[in-house]
Amino acid sequence: MLAPMQGLTNRAFRAVLARTAAPDVLFTEFVRVRPRAKAPITNSDLIEATTSVPGIPLVVQVIGCAEEGVLQATRDLVARGVEHVNVNMGCPWGRMTSVLAGGGMFRAPETVAPMLEELRALVPGSLSVKTCAGIDDERQIFDVLPAFEEASIDFLIVHPRTVEQKYKGAANHDLTREIVRATSLRVIANGDVQDEAEAARVLDYTGAAGLMLGRGAVSDPSLFERVRGRAPQRPRGEERKRELVAYFSLLLEGYSEIFHGDAQVLAKLKEVFAHVKDPELARWLKSLKKHRRVSELAAALA
Repeated sequence: MLAPMQGLTNRAFRAVLARTAAPDVLFTEFVRVRPRAKAPITNSDLIEATTSVPGIPLVVQVIGCAEEGVLQATRDLVARGVEHVNVNMGCPWGRMTSVLAGGGMFRAPETVAPMLEELRALVPGSLSVKTCAGIDDERQIFDVLPAFEEASIDFLIVHPRTVEQKYKGAANHDLTREIVRATSLRVIANGDVQDEAEAARVLDYTGAAGLMLGRGAVSDPSLFERVRGRAPQRPRGEERKRELVAYFSLLLEGYSEIFHGDAQVLAKLKEVFAHVKDPELARWLKSLKKHRRVSELAAALA
C-alpha cells in the first residue's frame, strides 16, 4: 500500500506511482473536515477523493471525530462514489493532537468505537484505521484495539511511533509484532521500510498481513516492484540518476497539469526531492532545487 502523506500523495503523484510501480492500494492525503463550514469538505479535497486510477483501489483518509463532522463528511464522500475509507488516528501535527482528531483520539478512547461503528454502517467498501502507537506511551494502542475489533474494521495500519516522537527515532516493529499477536485483525506494518531487504525482514518478523510504504516509496518509486521481486536492487550512480530523471520528469508533467504557476509546481516537486537520499547524487539533486522556473527544471531533466 502507498502511505497517505500530507503534501505528497496528491492525484498526480498517485498516477505516477501507479504507472511506475502499481501499488496494490493507493491512499489519498487526509480529507480535512470543516464542521462549521457550509460545505464540510473543500472542493479541492473532493476532487482528490474522487480521482482514482483504474484498476487500483483508492482509499480516502478522513481526519476528525464524530463531533467534528466526520460522519456527515463520509456520507458526502460515499454519495460521490467513494468506496473505501480510512480513519487517521496518528497525525502528530498541530491541532490534530489538541482535539479528538488524528493522534488526539487517544485522549478519549471511549469515543473511538461509537464513531467507527457508525462509519461501518456508512462505508460500502473497506473501513480501516491508520494509527500510531499512542500520544506519549506506545502501550496506549492496546486500549483501543478492542474498539477496532468491535467495529469490524477490515484492516489496521500500525505506525509504531508515538505522537510525541513524530518521525524521530526508529519505528518499533517489536510493537508491531506484539499487536499482530494480540488481535484477529489484519495488521499492515508501516514505518522505516526503505528497501526490499527491510521489507522482507519486517514482514517475516512481525507476521503482518502486508506493508505500507511511505518515505521509502517517495525516494524510490520502484520499491514496490523490488519488494515483489520483480525489479532488481536499487541501482547506483548513473543508472540511479536515469531512474530519477524519468521519475521527476513524470512528476513535473503531472504537477504542471494540476497546480498553478512555477512556484507552486516547483514547491511540490521539491518536497519529493527532500525525500531522496542518495549521497552519490547529492550535488546533482542540490542543483535541481535551485531552479526557479518549470522550463529550467524541465531542460535540466531533458
